[in-house]
Amino acid sequence: MRKSLFAITALLLVTLFAGCGQKSQKSRPDTIVIAVNADFDHLNPLLIQMSLAREVCTMIYPSLVRPSFDEKSGAISYQPNAAESWEFTPDGRSVTFHLKRDAVWEDGKPLTSKDFSFSYRLYADPAVASSRQDYLNDLLLKPDGSVDFDHAVETPDSKTLVLHFNKPMSESIALDHFNDLMPVAEHIFRPIPAAEIRQRAATLPVMGTGPFRLKEWQRQSKVTLASSPTSVLPHPAATPSVTFMVVPEYTTRLAMLKSGQIDALISAGGINPKDAAEMAKSNPDIAIIPVADRYFDSVVWLNIDGEAWRNGKKIAPNRLFGDRRVRQAMTLAIDRQAIIDGFMGPEHATIVNTTLSPAYTSIIDQSLPAYAFDPDKALALLKEAGWTPGPDGILQKNGLRFSFELAAPTGNPRRNYAATIIQQNLREIGIDCKLKFDEALMFNKNQNEYRYDAALSGLAAETLPFQLVIWGSDFEKKPFNSSAFQNARLDKVVSQLTGPLPKTEQLKLWKEYQQILANEQPRTFLYYYDELEGFNKRVENVRLSLLATLGNMYDWKVGKN
Repeated sequence: MRKSLFAITALLLVTLFAGCGQKSQKSRPDTIVIAVNADFDHLNPLLIQMSLAREVCTMIYPSLVRPSFDEKSGAISYQPNAAESWEFTPDGRSVTFHLKRDAVWEDGKPLTSKDFSFSYRLYADPAVASSRQDYLNDLLLKPDGSVDFDHAVETPDSKTLVLHFNKPMSESIALDHFNDLMPVAEHIFRPIPAAEIRQRAATLPVMGTGPFRLKEWQRQSKVTLASSPTSVLPHPAATPSVTFMVVPEYTTRLAMLKSGQIDALISAGGINPKDAAEMAKSNPDIAIIPVADRYFDSVVWLNIDGEAWRNGKKIAPNRLFGDRRVRQAMTLAIDRQAIIDGFMGPEHATIVNTTLSPAYTSIIDQSLPAYAFDPDKALALLKEAGWTPGPDGILQKNGLRFSFELAAPTGNPRRNYAATIIQQNLREIGIDCKLKFDEALMFNKNQNEYRYDAALSGLAAETLPFQLVIWGSDFEKKPFNSSAFQNARLDKVVSQLTGPLPKTEQLKLWKEYQQILANEQPRTFLYYYDELEGFNKRVENVRLSLLATLGNMYDWKVGKN
């Protein structure tokens, strides 16, 4: 009822003010307004999991370096940020970062190496339960497997940070991992017990050193950032204010963009391709900017019994999807091309059978099984796994009907459309698939607690280093492994890929990585798609890339015209 009332209210507001777009823009000459489908989970780097929340945090908190993606070479390079320079030892076991001397927190306190050292301990603390705690396992470890912080992290002075690794590390992997571990201010968080950080998340201070500072956060409504005048990372934001407005309904977001009530529509799939084509003709004041090969959708099949895990950390196969043959059958039974053709169009999506982005053409394994739509082959695999038609036509095994809920987040029309096609495809082979739609934050929470047997989910899996943190048999420490998939050989491959290797050995391991995922199908990998972001042309200097939508938000500004 609450959601319905909110949607009706939002639509009434759009109707009421549809003719006031220019007036609305004139009333906010120095503010950029962005519509998003859901509130951020957190604005604390220790706690974030949502990709857009992470991007906002990079605008508030200090990161060691700034990644940059070269579309021509397909390579990522790293530019100075909080660290003005760094050097690795020849054996790849240590790196020294030299921090900018004039970087300060919002309250004027200097940013120091001890802020990083202190924060790394919080990231590693099980009580904080950071989605990025696994990164700390790159550091020197004690015999019991915990991080040996006394020897792994050195702060010889306030502007020097030295990290020691437990094995030779690839420079790109180390920079990617530790750049993601944005610090909080030690002088602010030292008095807060680690065990209370997550439970007090809603009241924790948000204070950084970046180009923006938090001005206001009205939960489930809007977040406003203001330019931070003291920032040198890299400079105070060019626009005085940016507001993220939470608008769950896609049609409402689109109407607000067309009417000028908002300046940008991003996330949750961006703008539907069919709407983008129409807008190109009817709304010349709006620029449609594609972000390709960054986001993928998939159906996550829970490999374990979620209830047994929650009630006693017991690992037992999922009654439906614990069998690899069943997961393979699910992929064969889903007409992925029909989803693409019916919603995005073939020019805006690429079918994949692993998490790997099509952007990395040099390591894509072209020999992988295609898993083309084949209901007959799916049924044969299911029969081999013991599933046969019951009296009502629904497959059954030992008296268990093949019936489950497929969960998806609200406010994402692409996933809503895909869910409907998947439901229809599975019904045609005798599987009872019911659809369940949850608000985004609840959806993420339930996934993290393994409450869904199946979930239509996705990731921004743009970098190769991030590919290596999605999977891991210790899935309790790998929150992105939402299928709770365990594979000892994949663990070994991932571990080897974190080290410096000759290109031939890297290629061999990346192909094995893809082969394991394609064979096991812990998810039905649907497609990588173009997210079409919409920006009013009054917003200048917008540069989007494979790495981030908000990557250069500190340079965005409202033009004079």
